[in-house]
Amino acid sequence: MRKPILFRCVDVVSDGVSRPNQHVLVLDGLVTEIGDRVRDFPDSATIVDGPGILSSGLVDTHIHGTNGFDVMRPGDVAPMSIELLAQGITGFLPTVVPCEPEVLLMALGGVRGDPVGARVLGVHAEGPFLSPAQPGMFNPAHFKAYDVSLWEEMVRRSAAPIILMTVAAEELHKRHIQNLQNTGVVLSLGHSDASAETTEQLFSVGMLRATHAYNAMRSFHHREPGVVGAILSCGQVDTELILDGLHVSQLAARLLWATRTSGRIVLVSDRVPPAGRSSGAYIWAGRRVVVDDESVRLSSGRLAGSGGTLDGAVRRAVKWLSLSPAKALQMASEYPRASIGVDAGGLRIGSVADLAFFDTELRPRMTVVDGSVRWTDPSLDVAL
Repeated sequence: MRKPILFRCVDVVSDGVSRPNQHVLVLDGLVTEIGDRVRDFPDSATIVDGPGILSSGLVDTHIHGTNGFDVMRPGDVAPMSIELLAQGITGFLPTVVPCEPEVLLMALGGVRGDPVGARVLGVHAEGPFLSPAQPGMFNPAHFKAYDVSLWEEMVRRSAAPIILMTVAAEELHKRHIQNLQNTGVVLSLGHSDASAETTEQLFSVGMLRATHAYNAMRSFHHREPGVVGAILSCGQVDTELILDGLHVSQLAARLLWATRTSGRIVLVSDRVPPAGRSSGAYIWAGRRVVVDDESVRLSSGRLAGSGGTLDGAVRRAVKWLSLSPAKALQMASEYPRASIGVDAGGLRIGSVADLAFFDTELRPRMTVVDGSVRWTDPSLDVAL
């Protein structure tokens, strides 16, 4: 039996809107009451008093590792799922990278979370069907033309369903794209060198998601706007955005935000295994990377994934995009779920209690998964 939880006098955010000074009761894994007061609650309930902000838990759809834990190393996803709780993350997609097929298949077979960690909602396969012209930090020697046998083996061997896949769709035949979509996987355009015209055609046939906007894709030119130009002109497309202060400028982030219509900006961390470790050189994805206080880079200086966190991206969204905390939290909780075809949920009566409690500066204080407190900040004075 899970211990009841009562949040008192907190700001409840859902659907991008904040309701101040609310009481929220969690019983048996569900949110059962939200209101100005709660009439009756069990004596055994854990009491969490405001001020603070209560939100649906954060969801990171693009993360490779953290603090030395590597999605590509079987056995690391479980401790990583515990580590992520301190960011307010209740669910995530461990993200695999292009590599030798057998290494990739072994990594997929090891994608299992810990029962007391954040939920593994599925897998994000970043490749291997990508464009050598837009490798980012990856070794293009590991990129492949579409191979149905490899894809079927990836699906068969993966311990969690592959629900998101980054592809350079211009490298695939139309029937290959359709075949992938028919399996239920959400395709996200990334590591792509497509022209603007080709990109718009892809968006017109239902490929409505892009991976880390602006990065590892054909950039904007006034005579050939590229993938970036097509994303900016097609406001119905969901787009990942890495707001670590390095991958995009404030102006670029604001422009992307201003051009969304029905499309959503999905905040992601793109955090990599060396992130969080002491400054120095490490090996990740077969490449030598250098960690400093703010970044992870190849020896050439090229960014090699991010050292940022998802909760940090939320705080930067408020500052850079002039958003309310409620809207910024939506971009890291409800929007990621919706973009991968998972019920966006939101914090409402009857919803599963996957929750994150923040202080007024949007720093995580408590993370609740399935109605159970799985992490608390040591400074939070509650009796568990």
